[in-house]
Amino acid sequence: MKIKRIYRYCIIPILLLLSACYSKFISAENLQWDQEDPILFRDDFSSPKSGWVTNEESRSYSGYALEGFQFRSEIPNFQFWSVPGLNFKDVHIYTKARKIGGPDDNLFGLICRYQDPLNFYAFIIGSDGYYGIFKVLEGHQALINQVHLDFSEMINQGNSENEIHVLCEGENLVLIVNDSQLLFVQDASLAYGDVGLIAGNFSEPGVNVLFDNFIVMKP
Repeated sequence: MKIKRIYRYCIIPILLLLSACYSKFISAENLQWDQEDPILFRDDFSSPKSGWVTNEESRSYSGYALEGFQFRSEIPNFQFWSVPGLNFKDVHIYTKARKIGGPDDNLFGLICRYQDPLNFYAFIIGSDGYYGIFKVLEGHQALINQVHLDFSEMINQGNSENEIHVLCEGENLVLIVNDSQLLFVQDASLAYGDVGLIAGNFSEPGVNVLFDNFIVMKP
């Protein structure tokens, strides 16, 4: 079985740039929504003014495109992400994503409790069927209760679309893909923060992933 490992240290330059575009979180309580509504935030990426951090360089791009939010990069062993600048504690997050180019040996998924580029949780899958949950704490990245990324036939491989749900509630962290729970772990390192999208390459560059219909709900 193919073994894949998450790199323990972030590649910082682009990540610091992505996080520098807003200076503080917007409190969920201050946003103009119905507090009884289970949906806290939603975006179909139809408007480039909906608040997501974007970036464009010669070898990487993250931004509104193709009626969704696109990540592409030609940098090997590289992860990058975008967040809308919100602040939550316990959430259920949903998105749809598919590979539109590049190798199947990639990673993409969702983020919760993002406090800064050095502290957050990430829930990832790959177009080759591998998955995992990792945390970045004070800049050190490691899988939670996994020796390596695991494989599931429930993940649609290649260019097929996947529905990704995650639950961040208390110390409970759950990854659900295509209505199948793949992983449940517990970690109490981070209690609140932003939500977001993440993508990346392993040794082979060329990740090109498109996200759509990002929804944050009360758990």
